[in-house]
Amino acid sequence: MSPARPAARPTRTRRALAVAALVAAGALSAGTAVDARPAAASATALTGDGAAAARTIDLVNDARAAEGLAPLGQSPETDRVATDWAFRMAAAGRLEHNPDLGRQLTGWSLVAENVGVGADAEQLDAAFHASPGHRANLLREDVTQLGVGAVRGGDGRLWVVQVFRLPAGVVAPPRGAAPAPEPAPAPEPVAAAPAAWAPAPALRRATREVAAER
Repeated sequence: MSPARPAARPTRTRRALAVAALVAAGALSAGTAVDARPAAASATALTGDGAAAARTIDLVNDARAAEGLAPLGQSPETDRVATDWAFRMAAAGRLEHNPDLGRQLTGWSLVAENVGVGADAEQLDAAFHASPGHRANLLREDVTQLGVGAVRGGDGRLWVVQVFRLPAGVVAPPRGAAPAPEPAPAPEPVAAAPAAWAPAPALRRATREVAAER
């Protein structure tokens, strides 16, 4: 595996003036926890929001296209890690970076993360773009994949995690170029080949195992 690039200097989590959303950006495990309560959400009330995840991906790639950047592809692994962390933040009612991000992902040469909580995908996208640190992650030229987790709390708030990755051995495409296709994994012995990627499913919190607090 290629050595990881030096982690970006953590940016301060800030409240965007134009929207009532909290966001945090960083690379690897960088960032300081931000208490996004007033009250922790009920664990049984959390639901994965696949539509919000898909909308988030569209908004990111639309912004990249406007800047002449190649769109980001998705992978089951980045989506799974992002979704699991979104569930964990929502359950704790606390906005923070995933300290195990680099260990939970395999085969990478660079990873970065945005996390936020707000009303919907559009509000959080505006908050991310209003902060230089978050916007820098959205418009990175040196990543090719995006994983998104979106979880709706019992209070109606949307918790979103964006995981950006450059796989090991992959060269980021130049501006305006489509990313080179990655080798397809060997198919599993099933009746029908699974889709390469699907939006984060709508899952009840009770069905999702989340690692205990350390």
